[in-house]
Amino acid sequence: MRIITEQIIYQVVVGKLFLNLVIRRLFYRFFFRKILYYTIVIKVLSWPIQAILLFVSISSRITIVGEESLREIEEKNQRAIFVFWHGHYTLLLVSLHLQKAVALVHLSFRGNYLTELFSTFNYHIVRTSRNGRSILKFIKKIEEGYLGFIAVDGPRGPSYKTKPGTIHIAQRAKAMIVPLTIEAHRGVMLGRRWDRHFIPLPFNKITVFIGRPIEVKPGDSLKIKAIEVNRSLLELT
Repeated sequence: MRIITEQIIYQVVVGKLFLNLVIRRLFYRFFFRKILYYTIVIKVLSWPIQAILLFVSISSRITIVGEESLREIEEKNQRAIFVFWHGHYTLLLVSLHLQKAVALVHLSFRGNYLTELFSTFNYHIVRTSRNGRSILKFIKKIEEGYLGFIAVDGPRGPSYKTKPGTIHIAQRAKAMIVPLTIEAHRGVMLGRRWDRHFIPLPFNKITVFIGRPIEVKPGDSLKIKAIEVNRSLLELT
């Protein structure tokens, strides 16, 4: 009887210790990782960058070359995915503001900041995932009338090389691909980064170049179509 009682007490003590451990881990994950991490490390630190980019956008003169292609897509409610170089995403944020736009952002630490920045300029964000569900979410947004935006050489390069995955997404979404490049007269280029990221300065002259839409058919070769898109982007650049 005594042995049974000791076993019961032991199981109760172990159970309480295990329960406390689970509660502490859940508290850590929810409070520190979900609340403190996101609020302080991501959101608060993003505020000054958001303010700077908004000032750059407001103070700069922005010209769109090929705007008729954009207007035609919007008027006809055509499905379209705008493709650009990864090093141009800051230029994209300060220069092109649309009513219904969705961007595919990598699920990473840097992607958390990009999500905050894109949201500031009214871009709907879809984070990438390994199971492919993010692609389905991205396609659904395009089917709902959103214009898609993908950095074709992201998220880690090599730079200026279009990946076939973008063509695959366009095929499944039944959307055309629209090349997009941007240049600014004044700014800072981060030469040590693989994408040679360009950060524009305030009171700038920024030009957005929109290329001719590229049709993507179900039977098209992903590799050949990626070369065509790459060539078009390089010509605009």
